[in-house]
Amino acid sequence: MGSNVEDKPNDCDINIEKSNDQGLEEKPNEDPCTASEEPVKIEGKVRGKLKPPRVLEALSASGLRALRYAREVEGIGQVVALDNDKGAVEACQRNIKFNGSVACSKVESHLADARVYMLTHPKEFDVVDLDPYGSPSVFLDSAVQSVVDGGMLMCTATDMAVLCGGNGEVCYSKYGSYPLRGKYCHEMALRILLACIESHANRYKRYIVPVLSVQMDFYVRVFVRVYTSASAMKNTPLKLSYVYQCIGCDSFHLQPIGRTVSKNTSVRYLPGFAPVVPQECSDCGKKFNMGGPIWSAPIHDQDWVTSILADVKSMKNCYPAYERISAVLTTISEELPDVPLFLSLHNLCATLKCTSPSAVIFRSAVINAGYQISGTHVNPLGLKSDAPMDVIWDIMRCWVKNHPVKAQPADQPGSVILAKEPVLQANFARAVASLSKAQAKKVARFLPNPERHWGPKLRAGRQITSKHISLLGEEAVNGCLNDQDSERDAKRQKIEKSNDAIAES
Repeated sequence: MGSNVEDKPNDCDINIEKSNDQGLEEKPNEDPCTASEEPVKIEGKVRGKLKPPRVLEALSASGLRALRYAREVEGIGQVVALDNDKGAVEACQRNIKFNGSVACSKVESHLADARVYMLTHPKEFDVVDLDPYGSPSVFLDSAVQSVVDGGMLMCTATDMAVLCGGNGEVCYSKYGSYPLRGKYCHEMALRILLACIESHANRYKRYIVPVLSVQMDFYVRVFVRVYTSASAMKNTPLKLSYVYQCIGCDSFHLQPIGRTVSKNTSVRYLPGFAPVVPQECSDCGKKFNMGGPIWSAPIHDQDWVTSILADVKSMKNCYPAYERISAVLTTISEELPDVPLFLSLHNLCATLKCTSPSAVIFRSAVINAGYQISGTHVNPLGLKSDAPMDVIWDIMRCWVKNHPVKAQPADQPGSVILAKEPVLQANFARAVASLSKAQAKKVARFLPNPERHWGPKLRAGRQITSKHISLLGEEAVNGCLNDQDSERDAKRQKIEKSNDAIAES
C-alpha cells in the first residue's frame, strides 16, 4: 500500500515548528483547551456533562491537524493520529512533544494502515477525519464503520479532475457515478462524493445526513452524520438521481431512482417513473448525456449552518480566517436547500448569442414568474432555481425580444430555441427579493486567493522541474533547481574522488 503521507516528514517538522512560533507552543499559565467540569445550564435546565468526543485523524502525516484538535477544540477527548509511513509517524511523535503536556496527554500516534485500524475499531470514534492526497474512496468502507451512531464523518477529496468529468470512467470506477462536464461540475462532485459515502454506509444498515458540504479552492469537503437504521436506509433511492444534460443548450433534468406510494399506514418503495426526458431535447432538439447517480437531497443542514454562522460572528476575534469562514457560510445559508445543481446565466446567453441581463434583472424575472432563485457558494455566477427549464428559456426569449441578436444558422441550438414563441411573458420589473440579504448589506461572499500560485502543490517525493513554475512560482522553482544542481555537483565530486583513490591504489 502507498504512503498516507501528505508531505515529506522534514517539511512537516518545519511546518509544525512555524506553527509553534505562532502560538501552539506550551504556555505555563495558559491552557486553551481546558474543558469546564461544571454541568451546562440551558434555559433553566441542567444538562449532564457530555463525554469528551474521541477523534480519529486517519491520514495524519506530521500530525498538525491532530495537534490543532487537541489544542484548539474545547472539551476534546483522545485524538488518534494514524499514518502508514514510519518517517511521518516519527515526525508526528516529535511534534507532539514540541507542543507540551496538553498534546502529550491527548494525542497518540500510531504506525498503521488506516483501513485496517478503522475496521478493527468499529463504532469507536465520535469524529473521523479523512483528508487524503487524492481520492478517499478506498477508505470509505472502513470509515463508515468506525463512526459511532450519530457521529461525524468529515471527508475531503482533492481529485477534482476526476470528479468534474475529466476522466469519467475513472470516476465511475472509484465512486460509482459518472460525472458530467457542466458549469455545475463542482457541485456535482460534492453530490457524487455524498452518494458514494451513502452507498458504503448502506452495506452496514447505516445512512448519512449531510450537515455541511463545501467546494473551496481545489477540493471538496463534506461533513456528514452517520446513523444506523435498517428502515431509514430504505429511503436512499429517494435521495439519489441520474442527470440528463443536453449537449446543445446545457439544459439539465433529474431522474429520481426511486419513489414511494403510501396506502393507509403502509409505504411501498418502487422504482422511479422514467424517462423524464424524450430522446431529443424539447428546447433545442439535441441529444442528452446521462450522468450519475448523484445525491439529489439537501447537502446542508440549513439550521445548523445558520447557528454556526451566528457563533462564528460572536467569536470573530478567535478566528484568523474569519472573513473566509463567514463568506462561505453566509453564501451557503442563502442557498435554496432542495434544488440540486445550478444554472449559469452566462452559459444561457452564450447559447443564444445574446447580451447578458444583469443577475438582478434575471432573478427578478424568475421571482415575478412565481419561482424561487438563489446564488450558490460554488460559483459566483451560478443561480439555483426551482423553475423548470422551459420557464427559464421563455424568460430568455422575452429578453432577446427586447435585445435582438444577429441572425444565426438555423441548425444552431440558439436559433432553434428562439424560433419558438414564449408561453410565459416575463416581467423584468425589479423584485424585492432579487438581492439576497448578504448582497443587500454588501457582505463579502467570494474572496480572492490569499496569495499568488494558490492551489495544490506537488505530491511528496516528486522531483521539481521548470514545468512546475505555474504551481510554485519562479523564485521557488529556481531555488529548488539550484539546490538540486549543488547536490548533483557534490555527488559527482565525491564519486570522482573515490575513483581517483581506487586508481591510485
